[in-house]
Amino acid sequence: MSMLMISGFKGGPSPSRRVATRRGSSVARAVLLRWTTMHEIFFCVKRAFHGVLRVTRDGLAKLGLTAARFDLLYALQERVPPFFCIWQSQLREMLGVSAPVVSRMLKSLEALGFVTRQRSVVDRRQLDVELTPKGRSRIRLAIARMITSGQAKLMVDLAVAREDAWCNESECLLMTDTLEGLLRGMRERYGDSATLYYPWHPDD
Repeated sequence: MSMLMISGFKGGPSPSRRVATRRGSSVARAVLLRWTTMHEIFFCVKRAFHGVLRVTRDGLAKLGLTAARFDLLYALQERVPPFFCIWQSQLREMLGVSAPVVSRMLKSLEALGFVTRQRSVVDRRQLDVELTPKGRSRIRLAIARMITSGQAKLMVDLAVAREDAWCNESECLLMTDTLEGLLRGMRERYGDSATLYYPWHPDD
């Protein structure tokens, strides 16, 4: 079904045929989930996702990490004030994953000695999650190798810029900003709730 046929979706038919703004995006998502099969953009995004995992897998594996483990430990290291803990439910919301998924991830990280969990004294329904010294040391090393070193930025620049312009800082900045905007738009329209953010822009 064409996007132009979805009433209430941005870029759709005239206002008189659109549903109320509050319901527009949810209606569009419902129709999309029911009727959409495949599109070249979907296929390209899916293959790009697998490509990202492939080019980061070896470097993370040497540190005993996966992309998912890196995200979780990064959230604990960079988004939680030092000497503070975070509830498991808050971590789940930050990563945009289900409760069983974050529970399994934390269980494996506990086994590695990277995190600890204990019942919150504030709310007994919640579990406090905290990095161990080993976990903090490991994620700091991973951040230094993957981010601070410029490795991640280089991989992004090589992917978004023209083949002969990956070393052109202005073009790379413009293309990265454009791509991020498009991806954020897709995430928003498809209901992604993750709030974790990796600063990359000079103004961040």
